[in-house]
Amino acid sequence: MMHTTRQDRLALGVVAVLLAGGVFVQSRRESPEVSAWEEAPGTLDRQSERAEGEGARERRRSTPLGADERLDPNQASADELRRLPRVGPKLAERIVAHREANGPFRTLADLDAVPGIGPALLAGITPHVALPPAPARAQAAPSVGVTARVTAPGQSAGPINLNTASAVELQALPGIGPALAERIVAWRTEHGSFASVDDLRKVSGIGAVKLERIRPMARVGP
Repeated sequence: MMHTTRQDRLALGVVAVLLAGGVFVQSRRESPEVSAWEEAPGTLDRQSERAEGEGARERRRSTPLGADERLDPNQASADELRRLPRVGPKLAERIVAHREANGPFRTLADLDAVPGIGPALLAGITPHVALPPAPARAQAAPSVGVTARVTAPGQSAGPINLNTASAVELQALPGIGPALAERIVAWRTEHGSFASVDDLRKVSGIGAVKLERIRPMARVGP
């Protein structure tokens, strides 16, 4: 039998302790993923559910409306509005923002007041929008201080004075619905008379295309 001294036994004990510690550290390095999943059970399932949900929403956004499908622009989210023909993410957000700032859309004329929606786009989405058409514009009765624009049969009415016309009268201009007419009057009240027809561009909802449609039928004056 081999004789060992006290120092030999002490050295062997130290070596044994070091070996055991090394095996433990190595095992922890080799299996960090196991510990992570043990600490957060179900993480993979939740991530998979979120990915599937987002995928379903994206498929919904990118699916055009069917021939008989219609949306209520007063209830639809921006994601749902993106299903309308030629309506992208930014325009969908503008429709929602306009609705929140100005109240619900009453007719298609109100929807036409959203920046980015012109006559061609409005015509394309009309079959899919659950809104009544713009009401027929009846001739407004002249108020005190405003010259009547009713003319004899066969004669054409003159251009509308942007500085004196009421909100009802302004709706006779192309593409001007009730909401946009009120904004024109509000701008005039806050900033004073229009110096030129081009000043209409300063009113939210009137872009270059709409201005050119309005120009032949509008004027400014005292």
